[in-house]
Amino acid sequence: MNGYAHIIYDETSYFSPKKINFDHRARTGMMIAWSEEQAKELLDKKYWKCLSAFGLEASMRRKIIFERKHSDTNLLYFKYELEIPDAIEVFYEADIIEAISKRFSLREISEDIFKMMRNYESGTINFNDHFLNEWLIARLNSEKMELEVPERKKLEKELMRYVEMLVSKILWNIYSGDLNAFRKDLSSMVYLFGELRDTGSMAGRGETW
Repeated sequence: MNGYAHIIYDETSYFSPKKINFDHRARTGMMIAWSEEQAKELLDKKYWKCLSAFGLEASMRRKIIFERKHSDTNLLYFKYELEIPDAIEVFYEADIIEAISKRFSLREISEDIFKMMRNYESGTINFNDHFLNEWLIARLNSEKMELEVPERKKLEKELMRYVEMLVSKILWNIYSGDLNAFRKDLSSMVYLFGELRDTGSMAGRGETW
């Protein structure tokens, strides 16, 4: 997929894969190395990390375990683990992410929500409908978007659903309200949501061929 970059690394070495595939459902994947020597080193060491990034928008790390190599190619099979809670993916809602990311930077909207929660925690804002309406108006006006009333209302609804998704479902259910832990994983969340969005037509397969 265009815009995605991946680096496989450990304490002493790093590689950029020729091609790589992540299957979100099974937490497995396939990778094509550039050479037989590279494939052999990856398989011999077995345990690696993978840094994945989408431009400057977001990044995420995975733990990679190479298990076997195809007999006559540089194709390797692996298992992987996310370095963020697996339960985050349970709360992913494709229609919300699709609608918001068409008009906004998902990273910027997510950081807005984090800042609102930080200000609420410190007592500098009252997290109520009036405040949220002001944020919605400011966000929609800042983009100078010419939207028909139905489209504007739909976008407002999806932004509010995203606030609920991050705050009520993820922050409270997964992080028990711990904003520091939530902030540490925020870029990885945004990356994961974008990857799931861009591979939605593959029925959940995180393919980057």
